[in-house]
Amino acid sequence: MVDAVYNTSGGTHDAGRAAGQFLLGITVDTEKAWGHPGGKLQLTVTNRHGNNLAVDTGMGLLQPMQSIYGRGEIWRLTDFWYEQSFNEGATALKVGRLTHGEDYGATPCGNISNVTLCGPASSQIVGTYLYNSPVSSWGMRLRQRIAPQVHLNIGVIESNPDNLRDSHGFYLRHAGATGTIYAAELQWIPVFGARRDLPGTYKVGGWYDTSNADDISRDPNGTYPWASGLAAARVGHHAGVHANVQQQLIAPREDGAHGLSVVANLALADHATNKLRGKAAVILSYSGPLPGRPQDDVTFGVGQVFVNRRVTASQAAQNAVELRSGSPQRAETAAELNYGYKVSPALTLRPGVQFVRHPGGRRDQQDVVAASLKLVVAL
Repeated sequence: MVDAVYNTSGGTHDAGRAAGQFLLGITVDTEKAWGHPGGKLQLTVTNRHGNNLAVDTGMGLLQPMQSIYGRGEIWRLTDFWYEQSFNEGATALKVGRLTHGEDYGATPCGNISNVTLCGPASSQIVGTYLYNSPVSSWGMRLRQRIAPQVHLNIGVIESNPDNLRDSHGFYLRHAGATGTIYAAELQWIPVFGARRDLPGTYKVGGWYDTSNADDISRDPNGTYPWASGLAAARVGHHAGVHANVQQQLIAPREDGAHGLSVVANLALADHATNKLRGKAAVILSYSGPLPGRPQDDVTFGVGQVFVNRRVTASQAAQNAVELRSGSPQRAETAAELNYGYKVSPALTLRPGVQFVRHPGGRRDQQDVVAASLKLVVAL
């Protein structure tokens, strides 16, 4: 996979940058392999490489425009877990190296590049301790079907910032752990329509990390650390909630054309410890927009990531005493429009355009307009 972008406005100068990812995975069905029913073994390694346009041109974005950039230009162990199903599939226990984003708030990201719009919103606004691919942690997840269309995911994940280090791509130890993340998600998987051809997935959940953290804007006396000279107050946990929707709005024809679907994400982090307070996005995708191209699609998304008001207030106070210049950070809005050209079952080209309003959440920054191209090869 390759994410390439070229900005025509915004940042210090116009430039083009590309980031790439190799993902190699093995999935073993234990019944087929060894005659043991209900088991699945997953091994995935990932390599990311390339450059971040927003960094290289000084845009200061709150969320990157290239979805596969980040977490070091190294090979990483992304999945190494075993899952065992029980009770005719009603119960499933997964144990091993896993990511928060694969079990809680998981949403598709293949049709979009801007990170404000794609993927699990929760682990993107609190990426210092909730990890998506390619970074994994030790953990366990129990999935239980509690009604024909309702599932509950609950789990624990080790909170260990050492997993982020570039020297720890295959780190399997527990040294460096700061606490435990408790996560839960309720999923409803209905099917609507007179012909039962409009499937949907609705999720709501949350997380609680027992790790200690610095207060984002206050010292032990409740004033700004930059004003008092004291260290930040310590907070005994992180927490947040998320909600996700995936819904087919118009059923595609038999060849896959003229189907309309929507994906929506929302996440809110606690106001005491996180700079980014939340993120919300909506993505619409329409298949087969051109005659004779039923497997192509056109996708449009718009979203916003907003800064903690306590951070905004602290920056405004610094401006008032001339310790800081520039607009306080508030919210960054992003939109993306692209066309997915299906060259073959294994190859998709996705040219598009991205627009970012108030980069970095600052109203005094020039808006960003960038051309993008996503290349996806799946073998």
